[in-house]
Amino acid sequence: AIKDGLAYPPSDNGEINYNDLLEFLETLSEIFNWDYYEKKTLGKRNYQGEHAALRWYAVILNQWMSGYGYNNIISSAIRYKQSDPDATIERYGQYIPYDDSLEHKNIVIADVLDTIDNVILFSISNYFLRFSTEYKLVHNIEDNFDNDWYEYVEYGTTNRLTIFLQRNGFTRETSSYIKQNKTRYVLETEESIKLKREILECPKESVRLEVRNILYNLPDLFE
Repeated sequence: AIKDGLAYPPSDNGEINYNDLLEFLETLSEIFNWDYYEKKTLGKRNYQGEHAALRWYAVILNQWMSGYGYNNIISSAIRYKQSDPDATIERYGQYIPYDDSLEHKNIVIADVLDTIDNVILFSISNYFLRFSTEYKLVHNIEDNFDNDWYEYVEYGTTNRLTIFLQRNGFTRETSSYIKQNKTRYVLETEESIKLKREILECPKESVRLEVRNILYNLPDLFE
């Protein structure tokens, strides 16, 4: 499929189109035969023969790769249930109408967390790793390549700066702080990314401690 031109759909300034994402997942479903090998999750079909679960996973996946945190993804899922008069939840193996009770909200929260941990960060991540590995082999790419969705899942963002920081050992929280304050602490060009040593004096103690450790191990990362 890759030799015939299959690639991750392009993103627009870090934004991934939901329909393009879903279409790509449907293509992978055919290639990897998810109807058979992932029939309880990625390949699960509804009574109309549609990959209804895959549509839900695509929503969560898109939010995760776009940098949404757990709280934002959970809140979005609950708001969706609240706004959809036909919304249901699965309880004891049966689907029942969603009533916005605390019990039903907890079921939605558990479902979102399970989807992120077991479907997004495990199943889809592994399939994307396989795809990215084969893509690099076919195109003779030895290092990283642009628009690698495996990296987007691994680092939980499409942002170049955030991925770069996490690759170099920063936590997601510190990477997010640096990104939010990049005009103060980052020198970013098309060719390279450097951190200004002023970040050693930033007001957030946890960031200062992490930066000192990174500076000791990777001094060339700083200007």
